[in-house]
Amino acid sequence: MAKELLPLDNVKLNHDSIAALFLGPKAENFALLKELFEKVLGKQRRARENYHPDDKIFISEEIKNSDGYRQMVDRLMGCLHKMTDLLNDHSVPFFSPRYSAHMSTDVSLPGLIGYLATMMFNPNNVCFESSPITTVMELEAGKDLCRMLGYNVDEPSPGEEYLPVGWGHLTCGGTVANLEAIWAARNLKFYPLALRDAMAVNAPLHSISESFTVPITGRDKQTKLFAKLELWELLNLSVKAVNDLPGRLCKEHGISPTYLDSVMKNYNIQSVGKDVLERRWGIEDSLQILIASTKHYSWPKGAAIAGIGSDNVFDIDVDNEARINIDMLREELHKRLNDKRAVYMVVAVIGSTEEGAVDSLRDIIILRNEMEDLGMSFVVHADAAWGGYFTTMIRDPNDIGKKRCWEDPPSVLLRDETAISLSYLGLTDSITIDPHKAGYIPYPAGGLCYRDGRLRYLLTWTAPYLNQNSEDESISVYGVEGSKPGASAGAVFLAHSVIGLHATGYGTLLGMASFNCRRFAAHWSSMSTDRSSFTVVPFNPIPAERYGGTQKDIEEQKDFIRKQILPKTNSELEQDDEAMALLSQLGPDLNINMFACNFRDAQGNLNTDIELANHLNWRIFQRLSVTNFEDDPYGIPFYVTSTKLAQKDYKDCATNFKKRLGVEGDQDIFVLRNVVMSPFASADNFVEKLANIFKEVLLDEIQVVRQRALPQLKSHYFLMQGKRKLYFVYLPSLYRNGEGYQVIFSASIDAKTLESYRRAKLISPGATFVLRNTQDMTLEQLLRSSTFKASIFTRNHGSVIESQVDVTAVKIVKQRTLRTKTYSSEYPHYMPFYLYGTPKELHLDHIYLRAPNIQLTAGSVQFSLSSKRTKMLAPEELERGMIAIACDLHEDWMQPFTKTDELPMDVFFFRKGNAIRLLLYKDPFEAIYDGKIDLKKLTKPVAEVKVILTDEIYVDSDDLNEDSTFHPIPFGKCNPLDQRTNTVPKRRKVDALSIIDERCGSVARTRQQCHVFAQSVKEIPDINSFKSTNVDAQIGSEFGMFSCSK
Repeated sequence: MAKELLPLDNVKLNHDSIAALFLGPKAENFALLKELFEKVLGKQRRARENYHPDDKIFISEEIKNSDGYRQMVDRLMGCLHKMTDLLNDHSVPFFSPRYSAHMSTDVSLPGLIGYLATMMFNPNNVCFESSPITTVMELEAGKDLCRMLGYNVDEPSPGEEYLPVGWGHLTCGGTVANLEAIWAARNLKFYPLALRDAMAVNAPLHSISESFTVPITGRDKQTKLFAKLELWELLNLSVKAVNDLPGRLCKEHGISPTYLDSVMKNYNIQSVGKDVLERRWGIEDSLQILIASTKHYSWPKGAAIAGIGSDNVFDIDVDNEARINIDMLREELHKRLNDKRAVYMVVAVIGSTEEGAVDSLRDIIILRNEMEDLGMSFVVHADAAWGGYFTTMIRDPNDIGKKRCWEDPPSVLLRDETAISLSYLGLTDSITIDPHKAGYIPYPAGGLCYRDGRLRYLLTWTAPYLNQNSEDESISVYGVEGSKPGASAGAVFLAHSVIGLHATGYGTLLGMASFNCRRFAAHWSSMSTDRSSFTVVPFNPIPAERYGGTQKDIEEQKDFIRKQILPKTNSELEQDDEAMALLSQLGPDLNINMFACNFRDAQGNLNTDIELANHLNWRIFQRLSVTNFEDDPYGIPFYVTSTKLAQKDYKDCATNFKKRLGVEGDQDIFVLRNVVMSPFASADNFVEKLANIFKEVLLDEIQVVRQRALPQLKSHYFLMQGKRKLYFVYLPSLYRNGEGYQVIFSASIDAKTLESYRRAKLISPGATFVLRNTQDMTLEQLLRSSTFKASIFTRNHGSVIESQVDVTAVKIVKQRTLRTKTYSSEYPHYMPFYLYGTPKELHLDHIYLRAPNIQLTAGSVQFSLSSKRTKMLAPEELERGMIAIACDLHEDWMQPFTKTDELPMDVFFFRKGNAIRLLLYKDPFEAIYDGKIDLKKLTKPVAEVKVILTDEIYVDSDDLNEDSTFHPIPFGKCNPLDQRTNTVPKRRKVDALSIIDERCGSVARTRQQCHVFAQSVKEIPDINSFKSTNVDAQIGSEFGMFSCSK
């Protein structure tokens, strides 16, 4: 029956025939879709009418004419109208070539109509009886996928060499498929241990323990008595050897599958659990999964669910283009070989979801063979959720299961090394693949394929079949899911049948998408020059850079791209062999362009601050994506998405990319991503139009970020400390260069003002006194001044102590630059402070080693030790400032801190009356210092003291971490380039909650809820705009809005 479902011929797609596979960006094929819908609905009607045609009509014309019927139809129509309006207005336009953000695109018509036609019957592929035909479709779709990926699906004929018979099925997505692969690899490893337990003395299978032998893994291919195998040998039996065990027990000893299943239920990992088996066998070092650090989040999640633990998903470093480092993988496998620590699986990522990178599968397979010769065996799994369908680009239309030689020329837009890796998929043990990604199928449709279909039997609680060809088996017994839609199977089956899983079918469709991806890559590679105000750096370097060319070589290749690729039509490019050869080398392995932007200042100097570059890319992402419910999806002219290269995961790869971008720092780097799936993006060089839109947004945002990078003429605010000698502590911003300083200085004010200040402190001991300069200047200008004019006020009450005072004798105690290059990669374990002042008046200020952070400043702290002990602190050291380490405060445990008003001040460690134990060190760094504070340079402590905090404390985690120059992301009707101004209009803000209320008639939602967003983006008053002495009290009042002191 299954053979009757398969198409009899092979399609040969071209641009015109591909146009018939989609509704179209402008619904060009609406009439075709309508006709297809009508056919589906017509056949659905006939199916219902023809089922026992003698049955009476249940919904009569009389019922249809009744008031109740009509009212319900009106209600249905009305609600449908409102819902479809909401969907049309607020859904992301995946159907447009303007969308190239996530792995989402317009679904194919075969996928769409296949899903709809099947959905009308609502089959549930949980069991055969509720899905007879869609179960067969799923099994056939599984065979299609196996063939496409390189697995054999045909039973060998008599006399033929045995090949494993593959088996595949659909899941709801790659996450569940990966979880099932973990589950299978775990059960495979522990099955021999469970079987040995079943052969122990007095166990049911003990009678065969002296005769049953197995081939052990190793170069010599020895056969040994199963009952005599050591733990290491049991854990490293080959995948084939373990899969052979049930069949051999039946064939050699007559043990039926049903009986074996009843016995193993008492011993296998499914029943007793992994922990029991590990204790029973004395396994101290847990088995592990080895995978590239670019792994999908589903891997640690799956390991946690399977009881393996995410800590046992071991990351292997990646190279500069995010592919697994084979040398490190080899080294880590040999470590585990020497330590006798078994490995569940090695995972090859075939199209990472962030970079589209393809691991070198050939090298992994070769390494597996090397390790098997040394007695170590593990499953090789390919996570090809994204990359699996790209194998169609190397498949023969006449025989998609044919193993194509990797020496054969691959598609012109598939790099040689990528094609080679895809050709080795048939030698893996299992593969994850997602039809709802590069298969253009509606969600949900993931898949998992096994090279040896018997592996699925390790997941069941039922007796395994000895014959794998049963078409009436219930698929769900082998996977994680129970109920699942048969409509997904119908969609996948029809799409495979119509499009074809070979080079002239899906391979041509994906080839067109790849061509468009390369055209985008050409723009990202050559958009900037050494004279532009910006740089755009693709994650994947152009060939001249990749292969170590000189700067001249690189610039010449970029110039070739600008002249010979960017302005050319598709047909012109196809006739230019040199241009096509270069085009095929641009961009990623598989259709995900990752890139980042940087900017130059007005003098042409390239920015080196990673935080500023991150901010620029973040703002671009905000402009070109939907990031909250109020955004208008149709107001965005071009979609991209973003990710970050975490330094701890990407290591040298991230460091190298930062270097290419021209930035410094240990922080993670924020990058942009451009996933290309539409086959229509390059029509009439549409890619160029989209690249120009991106460039307009980039130029807009550079103007904003440049302002953030410049020191500003403004008022600066300082906390005042001390009564005898005055100290001033700056209130900085960690995210603005001009305000990014930790500053403590001593200074003098006139006697009259000093007396007023002292009197005010006596009256209000808990008040926070603030000094601000009254003449706008940069912080550098202020600190270099011998004198400046200021006002003094209390932050809490806004009381003005003095509206005009001369500040003189400024002496720097500490001036540290707070920028990316001076930050540490990690928060310190113990919290550091500066301790400064005089022996009779000591003050504390928390040292910022990383952003974000918290300002913790305390004045006039009390020593709990004797005055004799205090005198040991040299006055000159206190005047210079010491470093104090809080021995009992673990900063890395607490960071990042919550918002100020959310801190539990009644129990917070930095509160009045609380004691803090400190180790005091001489500060080895200069008073004015522009480098990193390395606490490891602190040697022997000078003293150990306890300080008690008084009323004079200041706590802030809000202002410190805010950008005082933050420029809200503009809203406005952001359609294509405005024809009058040739610029990108600003985005329009949409009150979507109000629209839902209006259209759906919700009375539960209050007006207050609808305006939460508006309140959240209300502009904060600009403190810097207050210059008149008449508003000093207002300054203090506004400043008090951010108070946290209690």
